[in-house]
Amino acid sequence: MERLDAELALLVDGQLDAARAAELEARPELAARIVLMRAGRDQLRVAAASVEAPFQLRERLALAPRRRARGWRPLAALAGLAAAAVLALVLATSGGGPTVDGVVAAVGGAPAAAVSPTGGPLLREHVEGVRFPDYREKFGWRAVGKRSDEVDGRAVATVTYARGGEQVRYSIVAGNALPEPPGRDLDAEGTRVRVTDDAVTWRRLGHTCVMQGTVGVRVLAELAGWKGKGKVAF
Repeated sequence: MERLDAELALLVDGQLDAARAAELEARPELAARIVLMRAGRDQLRVAAASVEAPFQLRERLALAPRRRARGWRPLAALAGLAAAAVLALVLATSGGGPTVDGVVAAVGGAPAAAVSPTGGPLLREHVEGVRFPDYREKFGWRAVGKRSDEVDGRAVATVTYARGGEQVRYSIVAGNALPEPPGRDLDAEGTRVRVTDDAVTWRRLGHTCVMQGTVGVRVLAELAGWKGKGKVAF
């Protein structure tokens, strides 16, 4: 039975010898089983094509040592296919969640409302108690507008700051912190800031913050890590 299972797995994958495949296809007691296996294979391929494994998983797979097999082991191959199928189906049905890249892509629209300056290190605008900083007195960046978005079910508030002809957008994501994206780290006043191609991200009071703009990452990191002499809570 084990050998037959292995041969059927090879058959539906198109890897079985043609003569043996024809023999199995001709057996009426196997017809329904072969049809079901082929249908399952096709569904798994569709599911796998519609999702992408998380970066951390893809990185581990890419870095894993590649060992040459000592021979073709169809049962091991079938087990690997089953594991991949489970991963694909979990990712496809779980709905995932927001990512930093998703936030960067979603919050680029124009501000929808004005922001009133406070004259202190913090604006009135906040997300679940995490207040946006007021950079005007220290850095000359003026808060010029705000907007609200929803990214994969999470509320995201964004304040836009301007100085001269430059702009930066500071976003705070509601709820628990998001997974950190790949990138490099910078130290900003004792806060670790993750730098990606398009933005910087860090955490304040358990929330993910994201900043992007028309300035270099060093400027973004400096703004991200500013603590206002302890008044901007982290």
